[in-house]
Amino acid sequence: MQTFTLTSDFGLQSHAAASVKGKILSAFSPCNIIDVSHSITPYNLQQAVYIFKNAYIHFPIDTFHFILNDLYADKGQKLLYVYENNQHIFCADNGFLTLLFDNKPIQLFRLIDKIEEYNYLQIADLFILNAGLLTHQNKSGIANIDVNEIVVKHHNNRYYRHNTLETKVLYIDIYGNVILNVTQQQIEEVAQGRSFKILFMRNEEINTVSKHYNDVAEGNKLCLFNTTGHLEIAVNKGHAASLFGFQGGNDRSLFYNNIKLFFE
Repeated sequence: MQTFTLTSDFGLQSHAAASVKGKILSAFSPCNIIDVSHSITPYNLQQAVYIFKNAYIHFPIDTFHFILNDLYADKGQKLLYVYENNQHIFCADNGFLTLLFDNKPIQLFRLIDKIEEYNYLQIADLFILNAGLLTHQNKSGIANIDVNEIVVKHHNNRYYRHNTLETKVLYIDIYGNVILNVTQQQIEEVAQGRSFKILFMRNEEINTVSKHYNDVAEGNKLCLFNTTGHLEIAVNKGHAASLFGFQGGNDRSLFYNNIKLFFE
């Protein structure tokens, strides 16, 4: 049975995700359709990549992934396909793939057919058509494309200077936990055995890395490395983002909170 995943910024109150599922079921029934997320902040590709990247690697070989985020970013209306890590990935030409694979060389394809009425339903139809062809090793619907011909985007960088690592908010989850754009491995490379602390307003700080949320009393702040390896700021049974005034941004507003780690 074929497996599909859907990732979008459609939201949970729209009919859009259900419409795409209906189209997939009409073409591939029976099949498995898994929602990665439909609650990603509109236009926030960095958030979309974070969520998708840490989910798709756990799916069975030859799963088809439809990324329906920021579909109208490219005036050329190119639609892209890659087969990486034994997974089929379809998305719009909006920078998602270059963020997903950190600008590493990948074999890129574009979908050959042009859509007369460019909208999410027609996009889904074209994704489904090519998924059907590819299940039979038929690549007649795709053609190679060079990375120089697509939209390229880069992750928000971390900056290290004067014993200070400046990071940014990558994602705020439903619990108000604040995920930063730095991993445990990246911190260890900078720290070289040193400890670090995070300073907040009112002279508050976090100077210990916890292993679990309940390592501190309810209502107290902490930081830990989450299951994706990223540094996360949280409050035990509280909302860290609200407490510290953090908020996410999107790729168009370019607003992200800066958070500094001090090494000593």
